[in-house]
Formats: sequence, structure tokens, C-alpha cells
Amino acid sequence: MLQSRWLQLQPYRRPPSLHSNTSSIMRALITAAILLLSPAQARQVTATVYDGWYHGRTTYCGGTYRHWDVSAAHPWLPCGTRVTVQHRGRLLTVPVTDRCDCGSLDLSAGAAYRLGVPLDGTATVSIRY
Repeated sequence: MLQSRWLQLQPYRRPPSLHSNTSSIMRALITAAILLLSPAQARQVTATVYDGWYHGRTTYCGGTYRHWDVSAAHPWLPCGTRVTVQHRGRLLTVPVTDRCDCGSLDLSAGAAYRLGVPLDGTATVSIRY
């Protein structure tokens, strides 16, 4: 009887999750290992274009975002990763300089213009990293 009452008074403790306890360095190492071990494959993704509102603001990687420079944002690729993007036969290599909560890839206006991606919409592109 005493033991069951003691169990009822204990507060609920949530079990630790992998994401809350894993440091950002460990996540970066895991991502780098995945990139090094996986062969470069072309993937079809939906690309969007950065809004001009971000021009002049600091990016996740520490640089300054320039709207008409060639750059991209990706949800999980490490900073500095060079991604080759293809759209309608045009190829362009862009560095990942920011993080985004977009679905797959966010292009700067300069990169989108050079690839022929509409500046006010989305396009399906092929990426290789």
C-alpha cells in the first residue's frame, strides 16, 4: 500500500530525446559523415526564392545576405557546402550560406535569375551536393 502511494506522488519525467541532448557539433559531424559516405546523387527538389526583405541581414553562417549574389539556404546541409543546381539545362554551383525552414532549397535572387527560376514563385530543380 505504501509503495503504490509513493509511486502516485512522483512527478512525470519525460524521457530524454535524441534531438534535445545532441549538441550542434555532434549533429554537424553526423551530417558531414552522411555526406561523405553517400555518393553524389541528383535529387529533384522544390526551390523557392529568398525574399528581398533579408537583404543586408546576417545569415546563419555569419555572413551578410546580398539579394543579387549567388547563394542558397538549406535546412540541414552544413555551411559552405557547394550545391550544383540544374534547372532547364542551366547549371550553377551555389554555396549554402544560410538555414531555412523551407521544404528543400531557398535560392538568392541572383542565383534564381541565372538559373531561370521565376523570382516570385517556385520551380522543381535538380541538386547535387
